[in-house]
Amino acid sequence: MTIKPLSARWLVLLQRGAATLITATCLSTTAFAQTRGDIVIGQPADLTGPQKASVKEMTDAARAYFDKINKAGGIDGRKLVLRSVDDGFDPKRSVTAANELIAQKNVLALALGRGTANAEAVMKVADDAKVPVVGYVGGSLLLHSPPKRYFFNLRPPYRVEAERAIGQLVAQGASRIATVYTDDAFGKDAVEGFYEGLKANKLEAATIATIPRGEAKVEDAVAKIMASKADAVVGICIVKSCSLVAKGLRAAGYTGKFLSLSNTSSSTYVKELGDVARGIIVTQVFPAPDSVAIALSNDFQKLADEYKFEKSYTSMEGYVNARVLVEAIKRAGPNPTREGLVKALESMHKFDLGGFVISYGPEDRSGSTLVNLTIIGRNGRFMR
Repeated sequence: MTIKPLSARWLVLLQRGAATLITATCLSTTAFAQTRGDIVIGQPADLTGPQKASVKEMTDAARAYFDKINKAGGIDGRKLVLRSVDDGFDPKRSVTAANELIAQKNVLALALGRGTANAEAVMKVADDAKVPVVGYVGGSLLLHSPPKRYFFNLRPPYRVEAERAIGQLVAQGASRIATVYTDDAFGKDAVEGFYEGLKANKLEAATIATIPRGEAKVEDAVAKIMASKADAVVGICIVKSCSLVAKGLRAAGYTGKFLSLSNTSSSTYVKELGDVARGIIVTQVFPAPDSVAIALSNDFQKLADEYKFEKSYTSMEGYVNARVLVEAIKRAGPNPTREGLVKALESMHKFDLGGFVISYGPEDRSGSTLVNLTIIGRNGRFMR
């Protein structure tokens, strides 16, 4: 019997088929290895831009907790691994970073990012890819309402903080209240709470100033506030910008109150403020890291002492984020899937971490509604 050689066309088709089979086999093996191996959490975050110091505080605490869990045997014998990709505080890069983590790292979830515009951008990616996002540091109403299936908050909207801040400032005797806000999704959303707070107290804004996103151009805003003769200012801005505004006001002779929101609650903020830190008011949405009355804070302090990371409200947020993720992964079973993690998170209704309650449900992605006020004291500590 004579066997005829294959035509060039059939050779090409055969080669393509073999390549497809090899690729499919490799993908299948990779997926199985990842399923049985490490549990990977992705972090699209600002590692090099204006939020890098705050991101570091948060990340150090989360990594420490993951390491503690891993040393104790992991979750069902599997290690937790945090993979980080820099977004430089640019929402477009946040999208790229999130897609890279989802496509190349096969992450179970995304977490530990910062920035409201960044969070909104990542939320869309997560929804398309059906990947849960837990605890992004962003606070627009869009992130909360209507609830998004794959997006789980740990903190209330910034507009709630701003509204409650007005009530507190009025109670302290302020009547001419100004605001300076970042001209971005974060600022434009949070300032609505400022307006609501004024309305509830039958007041008009002393003045409203804006500053560019992620930049240090605050001179015009400072001059506008000084001209308004405001006796209190609500800063709706990131650490760098708010600290520059506060220092600019003090240098210009301002003697009134300056209040900023919880996104500035970090050791970095105190350092950036320098000599003008004392007396600055900051809203808080997590338990005090130095509290001795709350079990969560005591656990946090022990971990910080062991791993030598900064004890701050910002690192407390990273710790809480890690605690919530670990609890949800445990509830999702020995081989957690993304959908399984969503259901596990939804089962965490009024979950008490030790004096601090996180609550989710099928139609609830709020996490927490806690808002407190602190003031920076003489020693640079946030005092309640």
